[in-house]
Amino acid sequence: MKVLYFMNHADKGGAMLALYDLLVELKKSSDIEPIIFTGKKNNFNNMLDKINVENYWAPYKNFISSYKKPKNLFRIFLWLRYIISKPIALMKIEKIIDFKNIDIIHTNLDRIDIGAYYAKKYNIPHIWHIREHLDDDFKTISIFKNYIKYMEKYNSTYVAISKSVKNRWVTRGLPENKIKLIYDGIRAEGLTKREINYKTIKMIFIGGYSKNKGQEEFIEALGKLPQKLKSKIEVDFYGNGNLKYINYLEKKIRSYNLKNVKLNPYDNDIYSKISNYTIGVNCSRAEGFGRITVEYMLAGICPLVSNTGANIELISDKETGIIYKYSNIEDLVNKIIYIYENIDKIYNISLKAKEDAKEKFTIKLHTENILKLYNELIKKKRNNYEH
Repeated sequence: MKVLYFMNHADKGGAMLALYDLLVELKKSSDIEPIIFTGKKNNFNNMLDKINVENYWAPYKNFISSYKKPKNLFRIFLWLRYIISKPIALMKIEKIIDFKNIDIIHTNLDRIDIGAYYAKKYNIPHIWHIREHLDDDFKTISIFKNYIKYMEKYNSTYVAISKSVKNRWVTRGLPENKIKLIYDGIRAEGLTKREINYKTIKMIFIGGYSKNKGQEEFIEALGKLPQKLKSKIEVDFYGNGNLKYINYLEKKIRSYNLKNVKLNPYDNDIYSKISNYTIGVNCSRAEGFGRITVEYMLAGICPLVSNTGANIELISDKETGIIYKYSNIEDLVNKIIYIYENIDKIYNISLKAKEDAKEKFTIKLHTENILKLYNELIKKKRNNYEH
């Protein structure tokens, strides 16, 4: 079975990593022959080269994008970029791909439409992966005023990565009966739990430095802890982001005199470090899936998460993690104090979290569900031809 995948220009973040993990797993045992196009030649192509996956790039652009003000002028810029680049991208792709041999087209992100275009043109089953809440996560804009109506021009099967994402898109007008719920899967290699000294609570917070990710909220909560706790809790942040915002966070850390709190850059070897911590933190405003939360779970450390987005689908409060009320600093402070005062319970929660993640959110299970969907779509197309 030949599957043509489309990814946009991003070579960091959950969408890219989810596709990469899927491809690694597919290569182990399936009869899938993957071909990947990216919207820009970047490090993701280099990663694919290293695992011997056929890949190319073409300059197609997002039809939905994060924007900068003024909004209407930015929409015009996006539209011009889109219509200028699309013919160039189509010409390049058509020279490389023989669509008569493609069985499935799988678009890895809701922001690009190039896969939907080709699926309709050549009557190939199309999967459109819906990975974001969009406006709940970022300030986004579409070059089409009604992007749901535009997407529905194509005969696609949508895959939502959580109930939260699915429900959000249904409220926008996407037909619920066309949306399949398939949670992302995480590779557990390297996430090995080690013996931890629980006298000092070590916390790790992974995610791009952004207001929506909640680093500021967590720092404020740390600053309001009783003084005796501040010396007994260590926190490491890891991620990339805007330097101005990082400097702002540094000032807040100094203003609260948080000597055990450190901002670190993104670390490619982060898997080897997660298991050294007691608590993994996710304070996101609206997490589409919560990849890092599952990584915490698989590493055998206790997640501390906000009650937003998909977090409440992944975590059961005080069973497989600790949940606090988003934007409620007092509640977050109380949950950190609870962790300190109930560290014996935290150990058991960590063990349960790991078992739960191994049962529900592995890359093996995700791949099995994706393969099942591929086969269903091919069978459906075959039956349509026969009738």
